[in-house]
Amino acid sequence: MNFRRVIVLDLASLGIGESSDANRFDSVGADTLGHIATLEGSNFQLPTLSRLGLGNIRYSDPVVGLPPVEDPIGFFGKIRSKSEENSKLSGLREMFDFQTATRTTSVIDAIVGLLGVHSILISDYQSYLSNQNQAEVIPVNTDDAGFKELHQQVIAPNNGLLYYRTLGLQENAISGNRQGCIDSLKTVDQHLARLMRELYSTDLLIITSTFANDPALDVTPTREYLPLIAYTSSSPEGKALGIRRTLADVGATIGEIFGLEVSNESIGSSFLGELK
Repeated sequence: MNFRRVIVLDLASLGIGESSDANRFDSVGADTLGHIATLEGSNFQLPTLSRLGLGNIRYSDPVVGLPPVEDPIGFFGKIRSKSEENSKLSGLREMFDFQTATRTTSVIDAIVGLLGVHSILISDYQSYLSNQNQAEVIPVNTDDAGFKELHQQVIAPNNGLLYYRTLGLQENAISGNRQGCIDSLKTVDQHLARLMRELYSTDLLIITSTFANDPALDVTPTREYLPLIAYTSSSPEGKALGIRRTLADVGATIGEIFGLEVSNESIGSSFLGELK
């Protein structure tokens, strides 16, 4: 597929169940999505994310209100962090950094410096993002402002990378406000429905999370598997992407799309070839 732009929607704080190394991070029993959903029970519904395959990720252990759908339109799987650190920024570094023949850099800067396309980052202040010298960083402090900017950027015919890190879910998860988490996810779901209508046929939308934060546990962040959904309007029939062992697979996919030269020392593996 000839993708010209990748849009990464980072649902920061959204985990989907304890990871295989959860015991090392005091996160046994963590399940951000599952514990949020139990507050509303069968009334918990995210129709757009469900159509994309969010419920299919947990087909053997369904989240209440999010059963698997028969014909998901997204490519779906789960992904985890490989980093020995578990913080709100370690996932970002793992996702976007890669090794060239001479140094470590990020796909964010590299695609601008080498290829002359855009990298646009929409987020509250995060030092990692602000240090991407080649990128345009658009500061926002609410999801209302963030999604407004995201929609404006999506309809513009630019090539490159567009990244948005949502704010409401992580704020409510930190404070232990499960109802606030539900409201934030429903807001995301509504904007996703609009976003999918705005995409160009050469756009790839990747929905994931760079860290988890189960409001039902005292530890912050929690070590969990994270959702991974990829969608393109040019391929409306999705399938499973399996379990990805590192967030670096997202960066590796972006790198392959834009033809970056990645060293064999980089830990990520592209899933671009699976999107068909």
